[in-house]
Amino acid sequence: MSRAKSPSPTGIPTQSIIWAAIGWATLALIFYLFLSAPTDGPHIIKPPEECNKTVIELTVRPNWYRFGTYVFQTVAIAFSAILCLRNWRSPKIISGRNVWLGLGLGILSWGIGNLIFGYLDFQYQSGLIAGGAKGATNLVKTFPSIADIFFTATYVFLSWGMAMSVIGRRLNLYPKQWGIVGAVGIAGIGLTAYVTFGAVDSFTLDTGKILNIVYALGDIWLLIVATILLLAFWGGKAAQSWRLLGSAGISMFFSDLWFNYSSNISDICKAKPYQSGEPAEFFWILAFILWGMAAALEFDLSLRPTTRSRRS
Repeated sequence: MSRAKSPSPTGIPTQSIIWAAIGWATLALIFYLFLSAPTDGPHIIKPPEECNKTVIELTVRPNWYRFGTYVFQTVAIAFSAILCLRNWRSPKIISGRNVWLGLGLGILSWGIGNLIFGYLDFQYQSGLIAGGAKGATNLVKTFPSIADIFFTATYVFLSWGMAMSVIGRRLNLYPKQWGIVGAVGIAGIGLTAYVTFGAVDSFTLDTGKILNIVYALGDIWLLIVATILLLAFWGGKAAQSWRLLGSAGISMFFSDLWFNYSSNISDICKAKPYQSGEPAEFFWILAFILWGMAAALEFDLSLRPTTRSRRS
């Protein structure tokens, strides 16, 4: 007789959750790859007075596409947060409930910040285009903004949750593997340092730069912990959730890095303002989906009578 599939809180089998997550990620990837080209315009706008040009032409991504990106992100966030917080509430979780509490709160914080950022993002583009001959001088700032309060909280919670996934466990990494972790950390520091400091014409330490540094430090930590998880739990079916956690951390690192880079090189005077909806933003969605899949698999494993012993 075959073993019954483990249900989710809504009675949906875990296998169905995994396939739904894969399907959502596939749809999001297709959406970002094939529909992200700016097609709305060109709009004639007058940039701020400090720009040399008086009138420039600007082509932007259409609103329906940008709205779609937030739908894909929000659904992935809700999916992941629910599954992570379910694990936190379950006394049967064998991996430690604090891991999932940190991840769940971090993902929720990111979701709230993303909705606020999305509202400001639409206000920004509307003001930019509507400015027209009147001039785009009173644009709503998308960064830094009130959304960054929640994004900062995200890194605190995610860093804590990911740290709990490795602290107190017998990782048993070989010296060569620790060398790989060190090399990845150095490469991550170098890459984030270039994006944060080197990709700008001039560096001034303002609120935005301070936030970028905080986010960069959080991303480096996620990258290092993710590398440790992938190396320590590379084999074995019982370690699938940890490999997914590591993959999610790496995905988050690359998507944040691209946002940092694109916001740093944006220049309204050159008709290159920051525009949301870059294909690299798909890695945000992928990160949330991977965290959610990890939570679903861990819940499934914890319910099996034969695996009730605590893993190291």
